[in-house]
Amino acid sequence: MTIGLDIDNVIADLDKSLLQEFLKEDENKRRKGIINETAEHMTQGMFDWSKEEIKEFLDDNMQRITENLDIVKDAKKYIDKLRSEGNKIYLVTGRNSKRLNNPRQLTEDWLHSNNIIYDKLILTNNSSNKSKECIENGVDIMFDDRPTNCILLRENGIKSYLFKTRYNYRYSLNIPMVNDWEELYKLIQEEMSKK
Repeated sequence: MTIGLDIDNVIADLDKSLLQEFLKEDENKRRKGIINETAEHMTQGMFDWSKEEIKEFLDDNMQRITENLDIVKDAKKYIDKLRSEGNKIYLVTGRNSKRLNNPRQLTEDWLHSNNIIYDKLILTNNSSNKSKECIENGVDIMFDDRPTNCILLRENGIKSYLFKTRYNYRYSLNIPMVNDWEELYKLIQEEMSKK
C-alpha cells in the first residue's frame, strides 16, 4: 500500500512549537497571553496581534522554528513498522513556503536528522489541495491535518483521514479522524486486511 503522510502536525509537531513561540513572543509584545482559547488557529485571533505583527513574526522566525521541530509522538515508530511490512511511505507536504529557504533541503535535512525513513518526498504547489500529486503518485490513503485537504482528496477518489490536532478536532464535516499514530496504524491494518 502507498501511504501518503503530511509532515507538519502529522510527523513534525509544528503546532506545539509554534504555540510555544507565540507565547514567548507575546511576552515581548503585550503580555496578554491567549485571549481566545477557541480560535481556529493561533494566527486567527488566539492572540491580540495584528495581521502585520503575525506576518512579521512568521517571516522572521518560520525557518528557525521549522528546522527545530519535535516529532509527533510515535510517528517514527509506526512509520518504521509500516515500511518494514512492505508499505511505501510518501510524504506529501505543502512546505513550498516563501518563509523557508530551500524548503526541500530543509525538509530532507530535518527528516534525516530525525532518522525518518521514507520512499518519496513530494512538495506540492498548493498546501490546501494535494489531490493532483496524490493521484499522480498512486497514493492509496492519505493522512493530513487540514480538513480542506481531506475533503478534496476524498472528492478525487483518495481515501483520506484527518489527523487530530488541537485546532481541527471540532470539525464536523463527516471527515473520518484518527487521534494518534497507534490509531493510524490500526486503520491501515484494517484497510490492508480488506484487500
